[in-house]
Amino acid sequence: MYSAVYLVAISFPAGLLIGLTGVGGAALMTPLLILIFGARPDVAVGTDLVYAGITKAIGSAAHWRLKHVDAKLACILASASLPASAVGTFAMLHVERGPHADARLKMIIGVVLIAVAGVLIFPVQPSKSWDLSGSRLIPVTLIYGAVVGFLVGLTSVGSGSLILPFLVIAHGLPPVRAVGTDIFHAMLLLAFSAVLHSWTSSVQWEMIPWLVLGSCPGVILGSRLAPRLPDRALRVVLVLVLLVSAAQLIVRA
Repeated sequence: MYSAVYLVAISFPAGLLIGLTGVGGAALMTPLLILIFGARPDVAVGTDLVYAGITKAIGSAAHWRLKHVDAKLACILASASLPASAVGTFAMLHVERGPHADARLKMIIGVVLIAVAGVLIFPVQPSKSWDLSGSRLIPVTLIYGAVVGFLVGLTSVGSGSLILPFLVIAHGLPPVRAVGTDIFHAMLLLAFSAVLHSWTSSVQWEMIPWLVLGSCPGVILGSRLAPRLPDRALRVVLVLVLLVSAAQLIVRA
């Protein structure tokens, strides 16, 4: 049984960093569960999906009320990402079979964290180099959504940190609308993936209330502090945390 006080205390700084940067919820919580709490990688993935789904639901409700959500675009993404997440979930079950199963999944999560850190290094700005016509934009969106959905089902990482830059760069959404659409889509993807993982018995349900209790105040505090702190410095901190986590997972694999 995990200590409730310990869970709250450790999840608070993760929530703080999420609130400061606006991205990286799963990318932070999954390695935290493995490296700090000693959870099995498959349990960390399933537990994080449920936890992140709850937090994204709260956030998406707020953005929906403020009309920050492009529901049509979110549904287009979800039409590809949800089925792909089912494939990713079954891929995780395959990875978790046989000897050295946990080591393989740790290695995969570490590699995905490095990819997320690479995406975060570059500033998120609309780019004219993505000159996609309407006929090409939808297929590209579906393919990208499927890739992210697969990674989320496999590792729980990427529902926000990989989708947000795509919405800004490829679709040219204003930052506020991109964030709202990203969170709404992530809620759909995470809820679906969480249900799949709950069927595989890879969710540590008793941890989730304490993770939410610890991280939510951190998210609120971080959101209030974020406008007062330099964006570049926050990104550097987040990238360093992700890279250190990835290195630890790969070394311990």
